[in-house]
Amino acid sequence: MTDFNAARKNMVDCQIETAGVADPEIIEVFSTVPRERFVPEIAKPVAYMDEDLIFGDDRFLPEPITHAKMLAAVKPKKDDIVLDISNTNGYSAAILSPLVSTIICAEGKQDVITKAHTVWEEMGVLNAVGVKAPLTEGYPKHAPYDLIFMAGSVAELPQNIMAQLAENGRLITIVRKPDEAMGKVILVQSLGEKGFSSYTLFEAGCPYLPGFEPKPAFIF
Repeated sequence: MTDFNAARKNMVDCQIETAGVADPEIIEVFSTVPRERFVPEIAKPVAYMDEDLIFGDDRFLPEPITHAKMLAAVKPKKDDIVLDISNTNGYSAAILSPLVSTIICAEGKQDVITKAHTVWEEMGVLNAVGVKAPLTEGYPKHAPYDLIFMAGSVAELPQNIMAQLAENGRLITIVRKPDEAMGKVILVQSLGEKGFSSYTLFEAGCPYLPGFEPKPAFIF
């Protein structure tokens, strides 16, 4: 039987901290949130491996190092209203929960939302809510957001989702060009009427979020 507590500690000690993530609050959330609760039974024994965990139906958990470094880079604040666009069955929102005020978790399937709410409730996560919406649309109904966290790759920065940021709000995602194995983690900040600024942070490989894959090229 897998010792998940030991596996979680090993993930933090040997993956996240060795990658330079030192923020004590971020270390604490990765040390305490049970990653295994958000994956199918067959994937539980490998829930803490040091690479992306892909488990079908376009579902995946980003590599712990990538996830933690993205979180550290975006610097969540206690009063942040967050839009979480991921395909992690609620894990990304659970990680964000102790660090921010409120999380709106966009999800395309109602059964996944229902299950995530059950797990969140059992864990005492009271500030996350799942909403049924295509990931590619974000959730403009509750915009603007202080932070938009996209736990996966996109072929290009999604302008319609960036538009849902509050002034000085931040969006973080991985931009991976077609046919490239590695992408670049990009941090975007809204400058209000002046537009947006963007910063390249580090390289990372991660599956595409559904709907954000490269568009097929036209062949004449």
